[in-house]
Amino acid sequence: MNDFLRTLVCALAAGLAFLVPQASFAQTIKIGAVNSLTGPHSGFDVPASEGLHMAIDEINHAGGVTIKGKHYTMQLVEEDAQSNPEYSTSGAQRILQDEDIKIAFGMLTSGPGMPAATLFEKNGLMFFGGFTLMDTVLGKPGSELMFRTLDADDVVAKVFVPESIKTLGVKKVGILLPNEDVSRSIVETYKPLLESQGITVGPIEYFQPNTQDLAPVLRKFANQGLDGLLVGTNDAIVESLVRQSLEVGGLPKRFLYRGGSGAPAMKYVKQLDGFTWQILTRDLDYTSDAKVKQWLVRYKAFTKKDLAPNTYWALTFYDTVFMLAHAMEAAGTTSDVKAIAAQMKTTPYDGVRTMRFDKDGRCLSDFDIGILKDGSVHSVRAQIH
Repeated sequence: MNDFLRTLVCALAAGLAFLVPQASFAQTIKIGAVNSLTGPHSGFDVPASEGLHMAIDEINHAGGVTIKGKHYTMQLVEEDAQSNPEYSTSGAQRILQDEDIKIAFGMLTSGPGMPAATLFEKNGLMFFGGFTLMDTVLGKPGSELMFRTLDADDVVAKVFVPESIKTLGVKKVGILLPNEDVSRSIVETYKPLLESQGITVGPIEYFQPNTQDLAPVLRKFANQGLDGLLVGTNDAIVESLVRQSLEVGGLPKRFLYRGGSGAPAMKYVKQLDGFTWQILTRDLDYTSDAKVKQWLVRYKAFTKKDLAPNTYWALTFYDTVFMLAHAMEAAGTTSDVKAIAAQMKTTPYDGVRTMRFDKDGRCLSDFDIGILKDGSVHSVRAQIH
């Protein structure tokens, strides 16, 4: 090849390299997700999905994941569970058809969450979920690749109950929950804990989740000497409970809300004597934490959304994705999920949340407790060690 041709070839090669985006040379790590993007559970899962997308976008823009000198970008493949176990199952099956997907995320509610998690577990995928019933399977044989990214209910309750009792001054509490399996696990956790704090537990009642008229079941709590109600498990249900309890009258005006946000109480600030709720990630409304404030700026820019009462669920998976990227780099693999899981369980992470996973895949993370009292709202930080 003469000098002219050699120069021409080199020039063409340089030009082609310039025209092709550098990201195209990076290999891809496919991440699966099944979330309820529609339906009644979307208030939880849509922000959780946004945080998942946001973390992956930030990692990719920062250069992706580097394994033994090779650069990888993350790609999310997501299915809509539609707040329905049947669609959750079919979504998980579609994820499993892609042999490149070894890791999956998804869901904050147990009904659609358990079927998908069970399928992922049986097929050897690494799974990160947020729903309560994961607490019943973690630590059992076969669950070594499963992680719950929110604190276990009993961990949260041990801080939430004493703080609520102190704040609200309750002495006798009734429990009112939807007729679901997760509600019975809530009672198993909270009833003995309340009693250990010197609280008398009054009536325990369940109602059908789709019930609109809650007055009949609420009247069962009237004239029982109660000064508080423990309720759950999502904002829409609890808002109805609060509103209808005020309409029925003769019922406690202090509520301990297991889950959700403070939204159900905000319309009734002047009518309630107190309302506490669990903020299982970070308080976004009343924070002074610089990390949280900076994250909020990025969230608004990424989603083009303003802050809402349920936005804090966007932190459910956010920091975990960064932990996952670091674990892959430390393990030197993107596909050996056992090696990656082992790294996840030994390395704490100080992100927007301060968190770590124990040997069974349970998250240990500080969280916040929201408090409405005397017409004002604030939060306190719950330290988990």
